Amino acid sequence: MKKSLLFLLAIVFVGCSHKVDISKIDAINGYWQISKVIDGEGNKKEYPINETYDYFQIKNNKGFHKKVLWQPDGTFLVNDLQEDLNIFVKKDDVVLDFSSKFGKHQDRLESISDEEMIIVSKEAVKFYYSKVILNSDDKNGKTN
Repeated sequence: MKKSLLFLLAIVFVGCSHKVDISKIDAINGYWQISKVIDGEGNKKEYPINETYDYFQIKNNKGFHKKVLWQPDGTFLVNDLQEDLNIFVKKDDVVLDFSSKFGKHQDRLESISDEEMIIVSKEAVKFYYSKVILNSDDKNGKTN
């Protein structure tokens, strides 16, 4: 009886889990900040304030990811370091394939919306991101 109940719960859980719609992947474009990280053992770390943002830019499932450092005057410090990013579907999962001159890794996109994103590493670490909305003044590259 116990095994039947566990099996039924497993089917319900798998059946109710939603997959990321790759047609909505453009929501990844822009600035994101990590709000919390939960490791594979359930340990959680909150990030209430970030000076470093993750910037993603993709088109046709290809693009790049880089870290940018926000400055009090509304500008960003950037460098030439970035990861190339290819996005594809593998076994119903949306895979983020990162590569740079320093190495390669793949993560799984668990969910994405216009406000939130969850990326899961191969080590089962979940990175929870919040979208950062910036008002920009295109004349001088500053944010308002």
